[in-house]
Amino acid sequence: MGRDRKVFIGNINIENAEYYGYEAQKDQCIEECSELIQALNKYSRACGKGKPTKMTKEEALANVIEEIADVEVMLEQMVHLLGIKRYDISLVKVEKIRNTRNEIEREKYEQLGK
Repeated sequence: MGRDRKVFIGNINIENAEYYGYEAQKDQCIEECSELIQALNKYSRACGKGKPTKMTKEEALANVIEEIADVEVMLEQMVHLLGIKRYDISLVKVEKIRNTRNEIEREKYEQLGK
């Protein structure tokens, strides 16, 4: 997708957010997150884990992709409506990724001692 098209889609998403406002979009964001959780669980089931499902692995993956897109759209709206700076989000993400990496390294070290 070209940069101009991406900017255009982003602008429409912001307009959508502003039209409905924070309360309505917060509720929609919660709903979309819930649907992503359900899609991820269904994907696991389609892969043979837990209770079987009639959905194929490919169908379940397509559903996960759709729900991730929905959540990303809503998160972009939340960032805008709450006036959050992308830089602030990036700082927190870097810290969380580093913490996870440190935990992995600790676990690997502990496993070597066993």
